[in-house]
Amino acid sequence: MGTGDFVCISMTGGAPWGFRLQGGKEQKQPLRVAKIRSQSKASRSGLCEGDEVVSINGNPCADLTYPEVIKLMESITDSLQMLIKRRVDAPFLFLEDQFHPPSLQHLLGYTSLLMATLANQLMG
Repeated sequence: MGTGDFVCISMTGGAPWGFRLQGGKEQKQPLRVAKIRSQSKASRSGLCEGDEVVSINGNPCADLTYPEVIKLMESITDSLQMLIKRRVDAPFLFLEDQFHPPSLQHLLGYTSLLMATLANQLMG
């Protein structure tokens, strides 16, 4: 996957989430965020264009085709958690013109999401 930072992104309230994906196993490309709609849940959550999607609600994405990812996204009704990998050279993220350090809840969510992703990879 290369170098980068892992970030946990959480959104609630159901679709539309406000982002578009590209890539997938059949294209031999990592699943990446292609576009973020301004003023959307995705933009408010800190998701960035170019982010690599590692897992969606604990489901690893590396071996999913694009249609499988779309089916997974359509099955999510209220809460979306994504483990993403952000490039090292990506600009710093500022929300509403001020930096927001990660909260304990965000860090705990990241840890549980990472553990779920690893468990799914080991069991699958």
